[in-house]
Amino acid sequence: MIQKEHPKFVETLWQAKREVYEVGGTVRDRILQIPHKDKDYLVRGIPIDKLKNILAPFGKVAVVGKSFGVLKFSPHSEPETMIDIALPRKERSTGEGHRDFDVDYDPNLSVEEDLGRRDFTVNAMALDLQTGKIIDPFHGQKDLKAKILRMVFDRAFEEDPLRLIRAVQFAARFGLTIEPKTFEAMETSAPLIATVSAERIIEEIRKLFLAPKPSLGFEIMRQTGLLKILFPEVQTLIGIEQDKRPGDDVYQHTMRVLDAARIDEHVEHAGDLELLLAALFHDTGKAPTRKYDKAKDRIVFYGHQLVSKRILRKWLARMKATHIGIDPRHVETLVEHHMFETKSYFTDKAIRRFVHKVGEDMIYKLLDLRLADNRGGKHPKSVNGVLKMRARVRAELAKKPPFGPKDLGLTGHDLMEAGVEAGPRMGQIIKQLVELVLDDPALNTKERLLEIVKQMRNT
Repeated sequence: MIQKEHPKFVETLWQAKREVYEVGGTVRDRILQIPHKDKDYLVRGIPIDKLKNILAPFGKVAVVGKSFGVLKFSPHSEPETMIDIALPRKERSTGEGHRDFDVDYDPNLSVEEDLGRRDFTVNAMALDLQTGKIIDPFHGQKDLKAKILRMVFDRAFEEDPLRLIRAVQFAARFGLTIEPKTFEAMETSAPLIATVSAERIIEEIRKLFLAPKPSLGFEIMRQTGLLKILFPEVQTLIGIEQDKRPGDDVYQHTMRVLDAARIDEHVEHAGDLELLLAALFHDTGKAPTRKYDKAKDRIVFYGHQLVSKRILRKWLARMKATHIGIDPRHVETLVEHHMFETKSYFTDKAIRRFVHKVGEDMIYKLLDLRLADNRGGKHPKSVNGVLKMRARVRAELAKKPPFGPKDLGLTGHDLMEAGVEAGPRMGQIIKQLVELVLDDPALNTKERLLEIVKQMRNT
């Protein structure tokens, strides 16, 4: 476990007779042999100010955290790497509420005491960088080997309810089973998740989407009561029957679509956050739109994609999804258009109009969403229609036809020289020109378009 070489700042701390440990998820990922770019270090035996002075020559240092007990350090040698460096600390309850506790930083506190305030045993380990020895007072290695997620202490979720969703994403990402006492504590503490900021929650949701099967995390949320608090729109899909599979409901279908969007071999953008969120919300409008069509003798969900889009928009705003790099317009576009036709006899003109409506930047993700939708449906092998559609879109895009105003063979300046004043009328003319070249790309030359503009002005 010991490294042959260590960063210069670590060696400098050793020379100053300080103890340096890797802690938390860094150690867990080492044991699992998972690459871990960012690191968490614990340094004993030195006040925060002296630690900052030692680190300063080696990189950028910022003091953060309650009572200034944590440093954010970015080495000059690895500017893309962010290292959290903390002093040992312990937390002391001061009341009944989950926010009623003090954090005490003590450079001389033992490593074991610091590990005792962490969330789960698999994260409560430390690696002594100098000796290569793992300090593991709560048997995290044993739990990791047995694939068990266990809280370190009984009030773990009360003291920080974010740990509830952290438990979910850890269990899903690493294939861990939550041990009974921890699971029971999650059920009891689930309502406390409502007190956590959206920014902190959405970051854990992002990590959940890294799991090979995110549905495992959503099922844990359903069982513990977290789903109805964090994703009430998804919770409402439970029990909404549809003609997909015998005994199936929209919730189960959604979970299969979500997993397909994460890892299915046919999905080109598998794992993309915007695609995953679209998969999760694409059918949320089915709960309010469900009705029985007597003429067709079946349950229908007319217009559910538009209702799903509105539901999604509110959730994205409430959970501050932009915090993790989500563009709400992109996800809304995917959900709104996921019911498109995939007929093989579509003309090239129809394909161009389809791309124009959706956008070149989103067309392949939309096709991925439909593939995932099919994979989670009644006939999961029936994807040839979408695959053919993707091939036709790719072939048409390769011709580089015009799809919007930016692709026109003339500019706004050209129009003004032709006597068209800037303003609403110019906008109308540009829109008409786009419609024409979508139907016939051969028209997209400056000369032809100016002729058409001249005819427009004379009529």
